[in-house]
Amino acid sequence: MGFKQTLIKRMRILIYAFVVSWLTPWGAQAQSLLSDAETEWFLREITQPIFEAAQLDPASVHFYIVNDNRLNAFVTGGQNIFIHTGLILETDDVNEVIGVLAHETGHITGSHLARRQEGASTPTTIALVSMLLGVAAIAAGAGDAGIGIIGGGQQAAQRSFLSFTRVQEASADQAAAKFLEDAGISGQGLIDTFRRFGTNEYLIGVPQDPYVRSHPLNSDRIERLQYVVEASEHFNKPPDTTAAYYYERIKGKIEGFTLPFDATLRKYPLSDQSTRARYARAYAYHKGVELDKALAEIDGLLAERPNDAYFLELKGQLLFENGRLEEAFAPLRQAISLQPREADFRTLLGRAMLATEDPQYREEAIRELEFASNLDSDSPYIWYQLGIAYNLEGDDGLASLAAAEQAALAGQLGPTILNAQRALKLIPSGTPKWQRAQDLLIVAQNFMQDNDITPDDLRRQGSRRRR
Repeated sequence: MGFKQTLIKRMRILIYAFVVSWLTPWGAQAQSLLSDAETEWFLREITQPIFEAAQLDPASVHFYIVNDNRLNAFVTGGQNIFIHTGLILETDDVNEVIGVLAHETGHITGSHLARRQEGASTPTTIALVSMLLGVAAIAAGAGDAGIGIIGGGQQAAQRSFLSFTRVQEASADQAAAKFLEDAGISGQGLIDTFRRFGTNEYLIGVPQDPYVRSHPLNSDRIERLQYVVEASEHFNKPPDTTAAYYYERIKGKIEGFTLPFDATLRKYPLSDQSTRARYARAYAYHKGVELDKALAEIDGLLAERPNDAYFLELKGQLLFENGRLEEAFAPLRQAISLQPREADFRTLLGRAMLATEDPQYREEAIRELEFASNLDSDSPYIWYQLGIAYNLEGDDGLASLAAAEQAALAGQLGPTILNAQRALKLIPSGTPKWQRAQDLLIVAQNFMQDNDITPDDLRRQGSRRRR
């Protein structure tokens, strides 16, 4: 539904908070995930040839956009790629982004995340042994020596683990070069990005000791890749024009959403009539509660591209969020007709229809939200909206099922079980919806049994939440 701040969208990325703690050693900063159908579509489009070259199923790879201005991307949780907004904003060429994503694909195909468990075994042993020897020395009265042993052991363990990860990074670099070659894409962007990483490192004072780094020094990476990349017949091939166009407009979209209102208008004065500038101003005016100006910008873009589903989505969002609910229907319906598999479009239309509080729209709202839940069954927000719709229709059974789905995705065992049990009593036995409620209940109960969780534990947890 256009750019929006979002909580964890899928349960499989709960590990994100843990990962960020490892990847942000130079000071904490507030981070959040952003959700945007167009940006996610763009990332899938530019990685399609990379995934095909890597023999990966594109549908199995999930993208998450991190609201962070640093130049970074990483893989975690198997086939989940996290991309900082800074990777898009701070690069100059779409092939730089593609190069980084090819590198991350190399981590996926190399199963590097799983293998880090193996790489951690030796450093863990080193750390434990040094800890035991240090404690023994301290107990014997040699306090300073004991502390030195512990500290030295921790450093040795860290160096051992980082040496292992550097090998993985070098492997991902080589895989990226091969994927780019097989996909017919120039590797120049990959080299340019590594140069940019190197420049940023010197600017922010990152230590250059290669033995305390998880990645190889950029000069080493570039030297290893330069020969391979420059030998390719695609080295001087320019970026795909369609990819370059969407890259520019998405930069404007991110800037309009994340930059302060005044900063956006300074960067993109009215004299700048590029798509990127108008897109940025549309978001800025929306944030500044200047609806007429925001609509003028998006209408100008639609005059040039009347069948652009994402421009239509933004127009629908502008109208919806400014209370012009029924006016939002037409652009959103048109967007859905152009991109029928975008769950966000259908969710926004369903929300707009429910917000009118007019019963004549409820049937269509439920239909759109149910379609959206089939496209993105892992979205707690869609199930929340469906629960509202079912409640308005007086269907307590389906409302309970929707609440159980939402609770399951949020990892809330108690509400999952209670709502699934209620749904089973109210939904006709043996129907697909009844079977789904039974599945949710069985999975939740099996999880309790496997983890020795008792009903009293759930009641205590519920009591703590209410307080």
